[in-house]
Amino acid sequence: MIGVCVVGAGFWAREMHLPALARIPGVKITGVVATSEESAKSAAAPYGARAFTDLEQAVADPGVDVVDIVAPPDVHLPAVLAAAANGKHAICIKPLARNLEEADAMLAAVEAAGTRLFYAENVPFIPAVQEAKRLVDAGHIGEVFRVKACEGIGAPHSEWFFDPERSGGGAMLDMAVHSLEFCRFFAGAPVQGVYADAGTFVWGERTTAEDTAVLTLRFANGVLGQCEDSWSLPGAMDSRFEVFGTAGRILIDNLHRQPLQVVSATGSPVGGAGWSFPLPVPGLLADGHLDMLTHFADCVRTGRPSVSEGRVGRDVLAVVDAAARSLASGRRETVRSNIRTNQGEIS
Repeated sequence: MIGVCVVGAGFWAREMHLPALARIPGVKITGVVATSEESAKSAAAPYGARAFTDLEQAVADPGVDVVDIVAPPDVHLPAVLAAAANGKHAICIKPLARNLEEADAMLAAVEAAGTRLFYAENVPFIPAVQEAKRLVDAGHIGEVFRVKACEGIGAPHSEWFFDPERSGGGAMLDMAVHSLEFCRFFAGAPVQGVYADAGTFVWGERTTAEDTAVLTLRFANGVLGQCEDSWSLPGAMDSRFEVFGTAGRILIDNLHRQPLQVVSATGSPVGGAGWSFPLPVPGLLADGHLDMLTHFADCVRTGRPSVSEGRVGRDVLAVVDAAARSLASGRRETVRSNIRTNQGEIS
């Protein structure tokens, strides 16, 4: 039995990770960590798990094998360090960290401890994305030469997103990480250079971070990429992916599985005021969270490599870092591919 302690009791923990973990054979939710005792108890109770407000105490529990971090980015580094110090594997939700320095510190810690770090990015595990990859790999659209992703929402779901000290950034770090991973998954090569343009058009009174960004990418194999990501899509959501080949094209619209979309200023029978999304298929299935966490559990159990190790999350952050430098310079910037350590750089 794999014991999992979940760090975080917000939306993604309650709606995605906890119910998904509860469905996986051979996995037991042992504890939930939150900033308040009330939140921890509320999230832990349905699974018969212990509630904690002390991260170190929760991770040190001998019944814990894996620490699943589903908390704001300022918690990611201390949680991974605590897991490594106690000989526990870690799963970390996107973004892996607030910046490259924190990501490198995480990878160095798990390497020194002999533990593993998994990057919880659900995009490659979405069933539609998996099917598209099978079609591309089978040659049905010819040679891929361009990839594109659009991820947009009207506003972040929690106040901490607007605080760059906690979140690490804006729409690029929150939304573009999804788009970048999709593009990488289909381009089949690392990003070599990136040009970014961004601005704060809607939420300037609440944050200094960008709420809208457009990134153009050049991959090492010549493939072109484009990412459009925002917190500025009024009253709705966007989640579309495209792959262009020399003999065809694939479009994935993650919202087309949803027959009913409602935007209401006053409220509606299917939801409250604003945009409601009564999904016909639970998000933990349709968005790949169950498959992703099942994959991580299998990797812990068998020791086999993961398609989403911590290095993947670090590589995505390296692109965001280059995009931030591009915003400052007004030029295309090269992606820093090496992990930086106190002793220098490693490949």
